[in-house]
Amino acid sequence: MESLIIESTNSTPAVLFNVEKGILMLSGKSLPENAIRFFEPIDKALNEYIQEYSQSLLHITCEFEYINTASSKALYNLLHKATKALKHNVSIVWGYEEEDEDLKEQGEDFASALGVTFEYRIFAA
Repeated sequence: MESLIIESTNSTPAVLFNVEKGILMLSGKSLPENAIRFFEPIDKALNEYIQEYSQSLLHITCEFEYINTASSKALYNLLHKATKALKHNVSIVWGYEEEDEDLKEQGEDFASALGVTFEYRIFAA
């Protein structure tokens, strides 16, 4: 299984999925025209990771400047899949800009719905 690297654009986040280190990072703006299509390779890589590394730790970091509703749903589905399949072998860091209370609350809502604890981190865009 190879690592996944997707460069950021004006409407899509940067993605780094280093399978050897068990690190999935998404950062930037996420408002693609077709969120399902954008998140598809990430979902595929996560499925492969779960199959091959089900006993390994996976560290997920999300640092969004902005995330639209469709991306939010796709991201939630990824996080749900990871937390259900890998159980306690997942850690999630939710980064947000200091003034962005809406994005912080979105992370809190995700954590509550998933029944997991997020680490919250303020970042500068």
